[in-house]
Amino acid sequence: MRDRGKRGQADRYSGMVRSVRTRARKHMRHRWQWVALGIVVVLAALAGGALWLYVDTSNRIQTEVEHVQPPRNEGDPFNVLLVGSDSRAGLTEKEQERLAAEDETPLGEITGERADTLIVAHVDPATDRITMVQFPRDLWVPVVGRGRDRINSALLEGKGALVRTVERLTGLEINRYVQINIAGFRDLVDAIDGVDVCVPDPIPFDPSTGLEIKEPGMVHFDGDRALRFVRSRKVFGTGDLERIQNQQRFLSAAIDKITSIGTLINPGRIRALIRTAGENLRIDDRTSLPDLYRIGQRLKTFDPQLYEAYTVPNLGISESPVIRPDRTAMRVLFDAIAANESPAAADGVPSVAPGDVDVAVLNGTFEDGAARAWAISSARVPSRRASSV
Repeated sequence: MRDRGKRGQADRYSGMVRSVRTRARKHMRHRWQWVALGIVVVLAALAGGALWLYVDTSNRIQTEVEHVQPPRNEGDPFNVLLVGSDSRAGLTEKEQERLAAEDETPLGEITGERADTLIVAHVDPATDRITMVQFPRDLWVPVVGRGRDRINSALLEGKGALVRTVERLTGLEINRYVQINIAGFRDLVDAIDGVDVCVPDPIPFDPSTGLEIKEPGMVHFDGDRALRFVRSRKVFGTGDLERIQNQQRFLSAAIDKITSIGTLINPGRIRALIRTAGENLRIDDRTSLPDLYRIGQRLKTFDPQLYEAYTVPNLGISESPVIRPDRTAMRVLFDAIAANESPAAADGVPSVAPGDVDVAVLNGTFEDGAARAWAISSARVPSRRASSV
């Protein structure tokens, strides 16, 4: 939340989450950001117990990615680039039509693949501190091989070009690369029999994706509907920025289910996850399944007090069809990450006292009155101001 008493100063850093304590309170909202690592956790655990599965799966998902440099020493902090591709590979023409993901539009044929979701995860094994930064797909930046363009277009020039674009923009070295496509996301959700997510507000019909949610509350998403949900953006006032929040909300619930006991002991779900990973998941050829298992374990069992989530600082939505980066705030953010420090504690970042933060409590359960009861009890604590929804 923004400190209203310092609105002018805080506006400059509007893309950054304001404090670790505030984020800890909101960690269920921002807890996870890309489902691919959930597959990795399950897949690598299984591969460790079956050599043939390990070799077969590794051969299928590993691919050469230029400019990715593994950590120099075990235990060093490292950066993982997580990519959600809009590739239609694996979808039939009927499936593309049903999912509003046709490869032909009135503007022409859609070729190649773009980075619909793009995240850098910085992990420090020594302290278990995790910092995640998500990039709006329409962020207007210098793109390797294309000049200035939307950052999602970098993938059109190849995985290596995307890596180099992110490295030049952030000043960070990319040490691991993980990518999953549209079909993989859909099949993943279906493999675990869908995901239940709390949607706080109705969503009007989106003609671009076919999504519509009339009744807010707990909503069950199968693979098709989940794909519409995480791709919808044109019906929201803040466009891609709202879409990022929906992705975070959905993926938080999805990773919980993927790594739950109910999934791990279900042979049918495990087989489906393995098949989905083999067909749709890609990692750099210098990253092994044991490497990804260790990454997944760290991202799965993090301490909320040591977790920070950000959207790349930007100047917000305007009449322009693109999102302009806030260069000054970006430098503060990525310089802190490069120094393996918390961006929230960086010089020049306005601090916000927990008592100045308004918290909306949403009922994500099927028990009536749960949110109201929590809000009432929290209101008795001087450092909290809470309202229930």
